[in-house]
Amino acid sequence: MRTTHRILLRIWYDPACDFSKVVIGYLNRGASGNCSTIHGSEVTRLENRYIVINHHFAYEEEVYIPYHRIWWITYDSRMIWSRTHR
Repeated sequence: MRTTHRILLRIWYDPACDFSKVVIGYLNRGASGNCSTIHGSEVTRLENRYIVINHHFAYEEEVYIPYHRIWWITYDSRMIWSRTHR
């Protein structure tokens, strides 16, 4: 299991945490700076290999983001994981 997956699962299932406070930066080729962000409120499920979001820009279709594309994760505006600062 990837570290990013474990971190997100911990927040997802921890009753003391609010997943809507999560912001995830990920590699998105073609986006400005090749980076996009998603907020925890957009995440519908955490699968074994990817995050599933219901992106309102994609006509209510599910979008799949593989864990290996995640660059950083913040919780309540604090950096909790970064690919460059592990």
